[in-house]
Amino acid sequence: MGYSQKTDESNNKARTSAIIKLILLAFIIIGVPLILYLNYRDTLFNTAWLRQLPTFLQQYKRTAFLILVGLQVLQVIICIVPGQPIQFAASYMFGVLQGYLISIAGAVIGATISFYISRVLGKDAIHVLFGEEKIENYRRKLNSGKGLMAVLLIYLIPGIPKDLVAYAAGVSEMRFRAFILISTIGRSPGMLGSLLLGHFFSSGNYTAIAVLAVLTAVILIVCAIKRKDLIAILDRLEEKVDKEETNTKESREEQ
Repeated sequence: MGYSQKTDESNNKARTSAIIKLILLAFIIIGVPLILYLNYRDTLFNTAWLRQLPTFLQQYKRTAFLILVGLQVLQVIICIVPGQPIQFAASYMFGVLQGYLISIAGAVIGATISFYISRVLGKDAIHVLFGEEKIENYRRKLNSGKGLMAVLLIYLIPGIPKDLVAYAAGVSEMRFRAFILISTIGRSPGMLGSLLLGHFFSSGNYTAIAVLAVLTAVILIVCAIKRKDLIAILDRLEEKVDKEETNTKESREEQ
């Protein structure tokens, strides 16, 4: 086999791979949201219906946990679906512990799928899908020397956008196992808040609901007041990695 033939085969493989990625990208950007909206616009995209999710799931008691896991997976992958009503329904029907296991299982599966979708499609495709500025902003933080701390803070702090982090992690230098572990720890407190709310509603414990509401409000107010300080921590992580990249580039140029 000659050099030119090997080159042609390599170019054909590259073109085939690019075409497949473009098809997957088009399906993710256009196909999946369109299919979901056309088939479930009165349910998944309707907050009033989502609030009545426990009532709906009473018809499917044997498979309700599978439906909830599937909905949680979908919520993580398709960022526009709200997660709180799903977690509320999980604890309302199964209690806090089982509800947490159902919700966290769905979240881990969803984050895994998002991570590997990103890794397979590559950075350029993810830029097209979600916007280069947003993805690169997260990616710089994740590639910093304290990337795991950045992931923990992003998932832990209320009010900081976190839906794209799994996709950004897929095109970063972060290892999958480390990302899944830290993101699971970070998302657990907020998830447990939604689960406790559903449990208190199911048991009619309105005093506990009031206490939880006050605590949640206090946390949100503190985070709002300290929002700039919290974001500054993430910005310092980003500045650190930018300096490291600049120093590495200058060192290579000197050599």
